[in-house]
Amino acid sequence: MSRTYQIHVDTTSQTAFSTGTTTNYVETVYKVNNNPFQCNIVLGQPIRRITSFSLKSAEIPVGFYNIRAPYNVFTLNVASTVSTYTVPPGSYNSTALIGALNGLIGSIIGQFQINNGTNTITFVPAVSIGTVIIPVIQRSLAYFLGFTNGQSGTYGQNIIATNSYMINFDTYINVYIENLRASSMQPMVPVTFKIPITLGYGSLEYYSENTRFVQKILTYDPNLRIDRLNIIVYDRYGNILNNNGLDWSFTLEIEADT
Repeated sequence: MSRTYQIHVDTTSQTAFSTGTTTNYVETVYKVNNNPFQCNIVLGQPIRRITSFSLKSAEIPVGFYNIRAPYNVFTLNVASTVSTYTVPPGSYNSTALIGALNGLIGSIIGQFQINNGTNTITFVPAVSIGTVIIPVIQRSLAYFLGFTNGQSGTYGQNIIATNSYMINFDTYINVYIENLRASSMQPMVPVTFKIPITLGYGSLEYYSENTRFVQKILTYDPNLRIDRLNIIVYDRYGNILNNNGLDWSFTLEIEADT
């Protein structure tokens, strides 16, 4: 006999509501480090012999910044002296980000400029500072601004980024439910479900399998039993997201043999 459970979670109230075939159960939600994107849900009763689980819907206020650790650090090598600049976390457009970087670096070293026609960034070295080299590691701020490792220049020889800048890179988030295991073999990024992010900071992203796509995972482990759900939301590169205190809600559906 098959039984279906729907688990409705809203981190605002820190309680969840589970609907079984004939019985309702109240669950408890605990936030980890007061981050709604890290939460543990204690079920009202254990669920045994799980055969499948799916994400039915989710409502996510987009409160995470596009410029945040570890993507907000920029390094310059000026005449063999290496300096690191950290942009304060925040939601930036390209103009505001370049303004913040220029303020940190100062005109005595040089300044960044935006070429709106090509969506590229140029660094203009100041007079008499010697050779400027931009070290780039993957997923650093220099990487997202389009520079490649080792690009260099001096006064009169500007450093033009090789690629277009990309500062709004959160095209989806990864919801990882540790107890239900990952659904992807993607290296370094734990993921059970993916939720596309189509709206910007301050918006409400709504996912529904009826209007987007179905995410259903089958399991053939007859011993799979859960009494809680440990959930972490990661960005696309595998770093834990902080939604700046904004709560979210979602609905899971679990099918089990009884």
